[in-house]
Amino acid sequence: MAKLISVETALKAIQQACKPMATTTLPLTQIDGHVLVKDALAKTTLPPLDASAMDGYAVKLETHHGLGSKFTLIGEAPAGAPYQGKVGPDQTVRIFTGGAVPDGANHVIMQENVEANGTTITLTEPISKVSHIRRSGIDFKKGQVIVKAKTHLDAYAIALLAAANHSEAEVYRRPKIALIANGDELVEPGQNMPSGAVVSSNPYGLAPLIKAWGGDVILAGISRDDPKAIKDQIASCADADILVPVGGASVGDHDYMRPVFTELGYTKIFEKVAVKPGKPVWFGKLNKQYVMGLPGNPASALVTAHVFLKPLIEALTNSNASNKTIFARTTEPIKAATWRAEYIRATAHVDDRGIVNVTPIPRQDSSLLTPFLTANCFLVRGPETHAADTGDLVKILPIKPLLRLKV
Repeated sequence: MAKLISVETALKAIQQACKPMATTTLPLTQIDGHVLVKDALAKTTLPPLDASAMDGYAVKLETHHGLGSKFTLIGEAPAGAPYQGKVGPDQTVRIFTGGAVPDGANHVIMQENVEANGTTITLTEPISKVSHIRRSGIDFKKGQVIVKAKTHLDAYAIALLAAANHSEAEVYRRPKIALIANGDELVEPGQNMPSGAVVSSNPYGLAPLIKAWGGDVILAGISRDDPKAIKDQIASCADADILVPVGGASVGDHDYMRPVFTELGYTKIFEKVAVKPGKPVWFGKLNKQYVMGLPGNPASALVTAHVFLKPLIEALTNSNASNKTIFARTTEPIKAATWRAEYIRATAHVDDRGIVNVTPIPRQDSSLLTPFLTANCFLVRGPETHAADTGDLVKILPIKPLLRLKV
């Protein structure tokens, strides 16, 4: 029997084995979910000019101005059409939100605070202490780093790139990841269920996670417990960067997955990790393809995907994201951990004091999917960790947004 390695050793092996994907330049419409290759510098300043934050009147405010002061209207400055002249004492320019503040003006009076009579504007309210002017460059200046290298690009980063006048970005190519289900008992969802059949749910749970983590999914279907069928399925995934066989990793008479990979020239990096659930996880290379074998039990497959497949994708895309644990307080006693690291499905809440509290979900069997509906984290217990009492600090790995308790 192969010696089990620690989670930390497995993760280090993944990092050491991986070389980042090739880079490509894509338009902004296609970079969502990609990772930025190098620091992006602003090509413009935002705002490019001092701009009005209100609809109102731009004036050169002086000490003698106050309630009842009158200003002569000399022009207007809508957004995109700056006033070309200069505002002098007791003069004003009608200005609109986003309009460039004209030369000489240092204050924008809200339109609600004046009375307009032809070309004469009378101040009907006290002068505001706020100038209502957005100064040039308060968001960013030309040449400034706006998005750092290794950033996983989302809507907010892409909006920033667009605002900084980028139309495209150099990113790492998203790895193509083939999900290979294996087992004579498996049927696709929605099919007739003969006696002994099990619905193949793992690919459909793993696919959305992989997309969110930065990979593109190939659903390779189900291969039977037959070496030729498995070989054919592997051959059909020649374009994949990562092969993810799910199931068939045990040592039974009908578990052919790993023997077939070995026959095809698979090079083992590790197999069998001291983790619960998910001990049968395995990792290596088949020629230029990475292979991450996950257990067939649904909970084991999803847990090990979070713990091992996500870091593999991030290593290939050179992402600065990582599986970072945070501390939380237990709401009930926790048993001492076994000789394996344990990832316990749990629900974490943030209370009205801002403290994170965590409650394990009662049912933890590796065949159960329903606990994932309410679980938003894994309660992480290192090997041989002592029992915890209610209120003790423990580590959790968030997998969804944490919930806030009602006050």
